[in-house]
Amino acid sequence: MEINYCAKCNVPVLGDFCDLCRTRASAKLRFHEMGDIRPISRYESGILLKLVPIKQVRDYLRARLILVARQPGLDYRRDLFVDGFKFGILEYVNDAGRWRYRFLPTGKGASLFYALSGHYDFEVNSSGHLKGKRINERFDGDWAIFRSGACTGVAVPTLKGTKVRDVFCRSVKPRRRSTLKDTTRANTTHLAMLERSAVHFIRNKKADYVAFSGGKDSEVALYLAHMAGVNRAVFANTGMEFPETERFVYNFADFLGIELIEVKPKRSFWDIVDEKGVPTKDSRWCTQYLKLQQLKRFRGTMVDGSRRYESMARMNKYQEAKIGDMRVVYPILDWLALDVWLYIHMRGLPYNPLYDMGYERIGCFMCPAMLNSEFHNVRRTHPRLYWKWVKYLRAQGYGDDDIINGKWRWKSMPNKMKSL
Repeated sequence: MEINYCAKCNVPVLGDFCDLCRTRASAKLRFHEMGDIRPISRYESGILLKLVPIKQVRDYLRARLILVARQPGLDYRRDLFVDGFKFGILEYVNDAGRWRYRFLPTGKGASLFYALSGHYDFEVNSSGHLKGKRINERFDGDWAIFRSGACTGVAVPTLKGTKVRDVFCRSVKPRRRSTLKDTTRANTTHLAMLERSAVHFIRNKKADYVAFSGGKDSEVALYLAHMAGVNRAVFANTGMEFPETERFVYNFADFLGIELIEVKPKRSFWDIVDEKGVPTKDSRWCTQYLKLQQLKRFRGTMVDGSRRYESMARMNKYQEAKIGDMRVVYPILDWLALDVWLYIHMRGLPYNPLYDMGYERIGCFMCPAMLNSEFHNVRRTHPRLYWKWVKYLRAQGYGDDDIINGKWRWKSMPNKMKSL
């Protein structure tokens, strides 16, 4: 997938023209089809800066917009972009039984680092193709930068010795400072067009309610629906929400001055989990019981903030569906996460503080669909909730290895997970 990029202003452009310099975007930024590109979060930025050992590079990255795009995988693995190109990967890995974040620069990223700092760890005197080649150098850490003639490369340690991971054989020049504010201003025309289209869509569907979960997407859908004259939001409280989400849902409804209808299941999750079993990725009875059944109480048309780039399951969604006797419509179905975040900043909207605390998906605190990195994060941010769930899993016969490595999240484990 690709979006436009204005090299002059050093910002992504989601339309054809950059509103900062009033010219057509001159470059492309390419990422995975399901990458759902977005700005880096405060939490991710903090992790990245701790993992970059070169001060000049840290200072440069602090003053530039960094974009993040998903890579397919079992857990957190994200492509990182600065100045319109991929400069590295940030991932959450199991390193000899210890889960940790790891940053690996690309060859072009290493070339930028060298241009900024003049730093490299060693020289490689070799002719011919370098990428994938094994070299005799030894070093500590996850990666090292080397020079070979006019080329800059990245080497990584492997079980069989040091290997060249990537090489870039042209110079990379630093670009002008760029911020999220600059990016929002550069895309004002595009965002206004998305807004008009979504508001018109909601009015045309004669919507009655908005499904509001407290996440960024449902927040934007609710704001757009409010502009279209819809003033009732439905919060299906599963009873397993983060406290920040419950507070934000009510605060945002007050912010808009709309009616918030909270619905809960007749029996709590804890009352029925013994009967139905631990919810898993391949047996998510909890979504049906705790959320969808509660929404089926309503009649008419409900606005939902689902987007197709959130997951493969939503990729083939249509803009309209049925839940019981209720029609559900999706006004931001084709928006990227970048569209959503830029719109939030353009309109000056508050957002759920969990995004700044290391959560990418807003849902139940023990949802099997969350990343293992997010589940581990619960221990840091909400230890009481984390240990409550761990205690329950242990009582159901799960060992600490099953819990820490996320094996409890599958009823029938996929082959990729088994090999891992």
